[in-house]
Amino acid sequence: MIIQIAKARPYNHFSAYEVATDGTYINRYRTLVVKLPDYCASAADLGTVWRVLGPIKSREYQRDGFTIREDLIKPKRPKILRPIGELLATWISDNVAGVGTTKARRLVRAYSSEELNQIAKTEDIEVLSSVNGISPNTARLIVDEWPTEAMWAALEFLQESRLPMGVAKRLARVYGDEVESKLRTDPFVLTAFGVSFEDVLGIVGKLSVAVSDESLLAAIAERVALAYGHKTGSTVVPEKILIEQAKTVCQELSVPLERIVESALEKGTFVPAESGYQLVGNAIQEASVAKFLAQCAGREAGVGSTFATWEFSLTDEVIENALCNFEKSLPFDMTAKQRAAVSGVVRSNVAVISGGAGTGKTTILLAALALYEAVSNSMPILLVALSGRAAQRMTEATGRDAMTVAKLIANHLGDNKPDLPNHLLLVVDEASMVDLLSAYRLIGILPYATRIILVGDVAQLPPVGAGLVFHCAMQSDLPVFELKKVKRQGEDSGIHRIATGIRNSEYSDSMLSSPKNDVIYTSDVCESAILSAYLEGGGPEQAIVLTPTRKGPLGVKAVNKLIQSHFDKDRPQVVHYVDSDYGWVRWLTSSDSELRLGDQVMVTVNDYEEDIRNGDVGTITEVYDEPRDGCYGVVNLDGRDLELNQAVLEKLELGYAITIHNSQGSQWPTCLLLLPHYAKHMLDQTLLYTAVTRPSEKLVIIGDKLLIQSAIERGSRVCERTTNLLSRLENQVLG
Repeated sequence: MIIQIAKARPYNHFSAYEVATDGTYINRYRTLVVKLPDYCASAADLGTVWRVLGPIKSREYQRDGFTIREDLIKPKRPKILRPIGELLATWISDNVAGVGTTKARRLVRAYSSEELNQIAKTEDIEVLSSVNGISPNTARLIVDEWPTEAMWAALEFLQESRLPMGVAKRLARVYGDEVESKLRTDPFVLTAFGVSFEDVLGIVGKLSVAVSDESLLAAIAERVALAYGHKTGSTVVPEKILIEQAKTVCQELSVPLERIVESALEKGTFVPAESGYQLVGNAIQEASVAKFLAQCAGREAGVGSTFATWEFSLTDEVIENALCNFEKSLPFDMTAKQRAAVSGVVRSNVAVISGGAGTGKTTILLAALALYEAVSNSMPILLVALSGRAAQRMTEATGRDAMTVAKLIANHLGDNKPDLPNHLLLVVDEASMVDLLSAYRLIGILPYATRIILVGDVAQLPPVGAGLVFHCAMQSDLPVFELKKVKRQGEDSGIHRIATGIRNSEYSDSMLSSPKNDVIYTSDVCESAILSAYLEGGGPEQAIVLTPTRKGPLGVKAVNKLIQSHFDKDRPQVVHYVDSDYGWVRWLTSSDSELRLGDQVMVTVNDYEEDIRNGDVGTITEVYDEPRDGCYGVVNLDGRDLELNQAVLEKLELGYAITIHNSQGSQWPTCLLLLPHYAKHMLDQTLLYTAVTRPSEKLVIIGDKLLIQSAIERGSRVCERTTNLLSRLENQVLG
């Protein structure tokens, strides 16, 4: 019997397909499982083809209450016929018209790479066309387009290198038949393809590649810079830190540490920055963002688009009349400072609106949008935020459709994607969360005649990714309109008091309670206390649990399971799905949690095909007893019903408790903030401030109150980031 390995299982067991002589799969009633001997199991990579002989025995066992039946074969002398031919199959499907992935894989299942090479060289059309789906005409195309000797050598080199298949495919596409010479000349180019520094060293040793000290030092410098950037969010590595963190590696590899900066600069790995050195990619991104913002800010009225001629008529009188008309729609009078901010925002090509939670940023934005509508001759207005939840709140607050930054980029970046209008207004909410890479990709699709409003708060969380775009814009000479007076809660609000105290680094234990009873503190972290506070706060309809960590007894995973278990008494239905090996089984999330009828859930990854966004929250409203056209139930996400197929399920987690990071941009009536003593190192001033400003009505703090003072004393992690964007902005704007 000829088989192809499909899936690895524990204890040398593998799911497999039975392969016919023409390369097609043979349909079997039961899943085929092969148990390989220890001496050869390590060679059973996914996709490898084997000859196995031996009796086939049926076996069955119970899993989650279901009976699983399989066919098991235990060959004594299995023989590998073909190593994985995925790389060759990819090359064929990429380069031969009319041969897709399916047909190419049939070819490499039917014959080994060496056999196919010989068949193609001898132009044996008859043998090639014996493979199911390969016609004589297609066989002729395969022969005509077959890899050259150089390309064949490159494919063999990649196959022998045992690089991850995805990396090997990309290398073949990028470098073609020059891939071997490229890797032998500069093997550390692999780090750009996601291969770790340590793995590159292993490949260098296995392939006996000679590496100069300069190349090795440049690679070490790059490794240090990447690690430092990942840890701190910096785009610049100070020279002192570079030397300190490179010292041990240089000693282990016997290369001269004192030449590391010189080598990195000569190799083009680094460029100098004001406070250290930057990887070239970071330098290009910061320079591009600074240049674009400066060009937009300095653009003269009416320049860049025929649709921008309305800017010539943007006089003080026009703005004042439009503002007066907007004020008539408000139930209150705007202050002089608010009116000045609105006028300034509309006059500026690029404007920054900054302020703490509840200071009226949305009011200023609504007024600015109303003025633009009145004076701009129907200029397109785009509203974006980094997270899906923040975009949803933006839609609710403005009455206009908003989307994620990633969605906007996906809609307009790439071949056959429409360009944006050549004149528009872009509003970025929660802009303090936007990292450098997102900003760089965003400006790549924006026209020159773009007007920009950045709305955010430097006291809240910085970006998860590297860079500080909003923070640097705040410190630059771009027009900044900062709001300080909190309007969301009254002066007697305990939430307002503790939020203001944390923001201003002024805290006392008296802030843990309030006459309005909208702030409550307890040190009781037992499960019953947490559950009771959650239910008293309104349960899934009104409350959310926020925690700085995913791990431990007060982490996201444990608290989600705690709250979910409260509903066990109702015996809710559990979401099942069809597994290729085990049939109809329980779905488990990436954190090993079941999903049940009535569960509150959160989307963890953007999926534009399914139209769901990271941060979307909802409830599972229906669970099917059996699959219905590949769907297993229904989830209501932010008021919209969506069927639970596997693509959606893979992006869901329980959402009773979430990290504070995931909460930014969202609002709930009641928030329970957990302060685990073991998470002290994770909490800083921005994370704490973000947490206490999420509730609109009630804040319940549970845990170690000493973490509040330590977070304030630690300050903002923003201070730990080193970037060069501000310097570039100042040079661009002032220049």
